[in-house]
Amino acid sequence: MENESKKHTFPKKLVVCAVLIATLSAAVYLNWQYNLNNGDLDLTAALSKTEKYIGDAEYVNATVPTTTSSDFFSKSRNEREETRKQSLKALQDVLSNAKSDEKSKNEANEKIKSLTQNDKLQSDIETLVKAKGFSDCIAIINEKEINVIVKAPNGLKQEQSMQIQDIILQNSKISLENIKIIEVK
Repeated sequence: MENESKKHTFPKKLVVCAVLIATLSAAVYLNWQYNLNNGDLDLTAALSKTEKYIGDAEYVNATVPTTTSSDFFSKSRNEREETRKQSLKALQDVLSNAKSDEKSKNEANEKIKSLTQNDKLQSDIETLVKAKGFSDCIAIINEKEINVIVKAPNGLKQEQSMQIQDIILQNSKISLENIKIIEVK
């Protein structure tokens, strides 16, 4: 009798261990996917990814859309303008809404004023940077920091970076540590 009960418990233990190993493996895989995507986990995409194997067919003549740097600057300006329009519309809706209280209306007015000032500052900085010899530039202001993306086909030299920083420091209240300059070739 004792041997029969041992025969039946061994497979049960084996099944339980296999289930635990599978569960642990799934947890490790999902954690890896979560960290790989900077905290954004799309379970459907993570579980349906196909991996490439040696010998798989690959289309060499496939056309890959490429974006030139001028397309990048144009697209960035259009996206910035669209976002600005949406923000202004939302703020104007708050102002025109009869149910909005005075505090909300005052905050909306302040945000509109800030958006307008940032828009002018971005435009001024872009114009001044282009005047220094860069063919294209886009400035993006967020709160108290600025990112300036410049077209520099031959790389950005230190003196050019200093010129851009000087333009920003002279025209804004943004501190030097909050200035980021990014080159696009």
